[in-house]
Amino acid sequence: MESTLERKLKRLLVLRVVMVTTLLLIAVYVEAVSETLARVNPLYFLIATTYALTIVHAVALRVFPRPGPLVYGQVLCDLLSITGLVYLTGGIRAGGFILLYPISVLSGSVLLFRRQGLVFAGVATMFYGALLWAVRSGLVPPQGLQDAPYAPAKHLIYSIFVTGVVCATVAMVGSYLAEGLHSAGERLEAATEQVADLREFNKLIVDSIHSGLITADASSVVLYVNPVGVRILGRSVAAIQGRKLAAVFGAPALDPAALAARAADRGFARLELGYESPEAERRELGVSVSPLATGAPGGQGFLLVFQDLTEVKRLEHEVRIREKLAAVGEMAAYLAHEIRNPLGSISGSAQVLMSESEISADQARLLSIITRESKRLSDTLNQFLFQARPAPRPMGPVDVARVLAEAVTLLRNGPEVSPAHRVDFEAEAGPCVCLADSDQVAQVFWNLARNGLEAMPQGGVLQVRLSRRASEAVLVVRDQGRGMGPDEQRALFEPFHSGTPRGTGLGLAIVYRIVQEHRGDITVRSAPSQGTEVEVRLPLIGVPVPA
Repeated sequence: MESTLERKLKRLLVLRVVMVTTLLLIAVYVEAVSETLARVNPLYFLIATTYALTIVHAVALRVFPRPGPLVYGQVLCDLLSITGLVYLTGGIRAGGFILLYPISVLSGSVLLFRRQGLVFAGVATMFYGALLWAVRSGLVPPQGLQDAPYAPAKHLIYSIFVTGVVCATVAMVGSYLAEGLHSAGERLEAATEQVADLREFNKLIVDSIHSGLITADASSVVLYVNPVGVRILGRSVAAIQGRKLAAVFGAPALDPAALAARAADRGFARLELGYESPEAERRELGVSVSPLATGAPGGQGFLLVFQDLTEVKRLEHEVRIREKLAAVGEMAAYLAHEIRNPLGSISGSAQVLMSESEISADQARLLSIITRESKRLSDTLNQFLFQARPAPRPMGPVDVARVLAEAVTLLRNGPEVSPAHRVDFEAEAGPCVCLADSDQVAQVFWNLARNGLEAMPQGGVLQVRLSRRASEAVLVVRDQGRGMGPDEQRALFEPFHSGTPRGTGLGLAIVYRIVQEHRGDITVRSAPSQGTEVEVRLPLIGVPVPA
């Protein structure tokens, strides 16, 4: 309200400067062409005074915080200036500067509305009447009002009456229009604020949704995407808006015909699709399609709400693996009961027969095969038992770097490493202490290393790297073997899944279980013909290893 009044006052000041300047130019012209006017025209003093008052009002407008009281002073000064003009130029006859009275009253009524407008109308009439009375009674010289002392009194009263009626009428009409305009402006401002609040509230709701949201027109061209959707898709807003949905998601299932069919049938509104980000990161997205009413000539568009299900799918996969491991445990317990005792009898009987001195060489060879295969079957049975029985809790602080250094040394000198293989080991300086079982940590390394060497039958480099990242010990084992596709990676930790002919499919299942029991995590990155990288992360502790 105050700022609006201040703007109106500034406009009134500018209007006054324009009118006074115009009057000054007229006075200069009249003086130049007239020979009857005095060299120093009194009109100049009035113009100079008006300029000075304008400057005073402009300064006061910047000094005083509330512009309301300044309106009275400014309008009263305008009325005094008009009275001066009427005194210098004549005002009884029609067409004089007396017409400026209603204009000044109109400006006051617009600024301060009805009651103050009537006050200004009364003040204007009083100023005009006082001027005529002063001239007629001889208190001031006639100046421009040469006919005022000799005009009949009824003519003067009539002129004052007409001026008062005109000023009052202008004040009423101006204040009525100003109040209506002000009321309409307030309603418009309130509606504008309400619309702005609603837009801000809607934007806040959309931005607070933890799902991606995309709107598209009937031809599946993207119109809007929220910040969460931009983050999930890994693209900029400019790279999403204006493009087809099928091109953005890389999925033909989002073409306009398929979208229209899904939007029309709630049973098909939900779908899951694979998405590859610009960083070549594979993600699983769940998408829901709904019809969207738009103002476009087509009448309909589409609303897509989508979530990143990659982590959910990974957790579901882990649950399935654990369920399979539990089933394997039950089966292992049964096999241990059914096989272990007969196996021990077979192995013992073969060893007794081998101790006989009267057996032939072929018999000794067959008994040796029986003993060796019994041992291999016993080792497989022990792996089953590891799946079945609960593993012991970690014994204490273990320097993973020292355990891995010893294991790498044994690996380099073992039969698994052929002359075509090379094992590179790199570890950060200093201890890398975890709360773990040293035998199980070594078993994780051996299983990963053997898998890597088996994936490189023609030879290659096996890289083993140990580092510290934040509060984790990170073991990375990378080979240059055949690599794996996405389907093979998803089934990698499932029991009995093996990519080599000699594997039992239990090695990586055991690795997964050990890492989980040590509150760690494991990640596999691989691609066909590009090798495989396995990253194992175990939590570090700040306990030094005793010497």
